[in-house]
Amino acid sequence: MNKTDTRTVSNRIAQQCARAMLADGHDPADFFRHTGITQAQLDEPGGRINAERHRRMVSYVHQLPPQRGILDLDVTHWFAHFSGVAHVCFNRPTLRGAINEFLHLRGLIGQFDFMLMNENGCLIEIEYLSEFCPAGGAMQALANFRMLSLVTRAYDQGAPTVFQAGFRGAAPRFAPAISECFGAPATFGQARNTLRFRAPALDIPFGQFNATLAPHALRHAQAQLQSLQGAQLFSARVEQAIIDLLGQQDGAAADGAKLLPALCDGLAMNHWTLRRQLQQEQTSFRALELRAKSRESRRLLRETTLSVAEIGDRLGFSSQSAFTRFFKNQFELPPARYRQDAAGT
Repeated sequence: MNKTDTRTVSNRIAQQCARAMLADGHDPADFFRHTGITQAQLDEPGGRINAERHRRMVSYVHQLPPQRGILDLDVTHWFAHFSGVAHVCFNRPTLRGAINEFLHLRGLIGQFDFMLMNENGCLIEIEYLSEFCPAGGAMQALANFRMLSLVTRAYDQGAPTVFQAGFRGAAPRFAPAISECFGAPATFGQARNTLRFRAPALDIPFGQFNATLAPHALRHAQAQLQSLQGAQLFSARVEQAIIDLLGQQDGAAADGAKLLPALCDGLAMNHWTLRRQLQQEQTSFRALELRAKSRESRRLLRETTLSVAEIGDRLGFSSQSAFTRFFKNQFELPPARYRQDAAGT
């Protein structure tokens, strides 16, 4: 019996996507056929759509003309569906605590993407990285940025916070509505999906903080998150094991011919059993290897001084040019440029 895929989004998001596409004149049967999602899954109380079906949904939506209805810009009601996130994030001692808890508890909504926070004085930058849409992900970034903006503005101690939002890809027809949400014109065609804002009150005590209720809400949300993590997919364990092997200093295990045997040794199983269990979760060793190398390459570029050639060697690439081609194919910019941009923020 397969365990629940923790790297999912709530079916609430899929429900909204299906309703919006119907409102925009799309055939509901097309949605179910292209995504593999069923009506029963949409109707399941508290259900979660697995990562593969979510990837197919994202891919399908991105092939359609950009309609206003595809994404509900008024996401205030989303917090009612994700009450564990809401009860914590809207009641923290400081704005910093609220932002940190939002980034952490997003696992209750889904874990198929990444949000990174950088500080420069009171200037905050949040970058959104989409795992399923490495070349874009603007609409997914928009939904996450809107939720974060609502949390941030709850801690305003004067004029409403103004957000500078930048997105990859061309501007949709409803771009003016996006700008209205953030209080400033949003920009498109950017190299990254980012949300920037000034937070001078980042560490100032929040006057409406309820110290009595806060620990109960936090324990409840953390228990929910731990419950999901306890039902972690076998494929998630495999991906983390690959990352651990890639982190070995000599990089010997990262060699393509040695990574799979080393992985099987660490998991105490043969490669036939490994392949069969991954097939049950609709993935493969190769897919997890590529995803792990994508994640580890970004981390090494951001957090170490290793050269691009050294990083490529550690990750098992035959040459610096081979690693550069891989990275550009994943993120549409060379690794040196990624490191430069990361250092600049």
